[in-house]
Amino acid sequence: MLQFTAPGGRFKASAIDLKFLLEWAYGIQPSQHSGGPSWMGTDRYDIVAKAEGNATDEQQKLMLRTLIVERFGLKFHYEKKKLPVYVISAGKTAPKLFPPKDGEVHSIKIMPQQDAEQKTNSFHVVLTRYSLKQLTDVFARQLERVFLNETGLDGDYDFTLDLTPDEGRPNPLDPSLLIAAMREQLGLQMKSQDAVVDFLVIDSVDKVAAGN
Repeated sequence: MLQFTAPGGRFKASAIDLKFLLEWAYGIQPSQHSGGPSWMGTDRYDIVAKAEGNATDEQQKLMLRTLIVERFGLKFHYEKKKLPVYVISAGKTAPKLFPPKDGEVHSIKIMPQQDAEQKTNSFHVVLTRYSLKQLTDVFARQLERVFLNETGLDGDYDFTLDLTPDEGRPNPLDPSLLIAAMREQLGLQMKSQDAVVDFLVIDSVDKVAAGN
């Protein structure tokens, strides 16, 4: 489990493997890196940290990068690689994204919605102080795709999404459900294509005792 507060600077990781920490810190997906020993995906670590001041999401990621390099001796380089991606672009109408209110903290809530028979029939997703990059990171891991944001919208927003499965698409993370929700509820287009993206290659990394 990984939890962080932005702004606020509190970061907590419980029983997290180094592979996931690497992906979060460097803003990459599982398909965007290679190399490294197998223990990176099996050994578990606990991290609790508090940054000075109100560190942002990006500042916390930079600090975690420093920790990974210093504690694990990580060495890597970048290459370019063509991968299947989803490209997010602005639709024909203004995106339904709203500026966050004062005092709000970065959070996501995924709430199952039930029908009259108490069966889950949809998922209501509430995102507070979320960027489009953070939103797509949530779905990228499930859909096994890299997302590229071509909307020109780089700020933090408040917005909601309703994902309603049906008989043909029982999985709430079905790509076609997400594509429809992004278009109809947020006013954003989502297109599948191939693109050249940054690819991180691990050259070496040192194993340290887990659980600290």
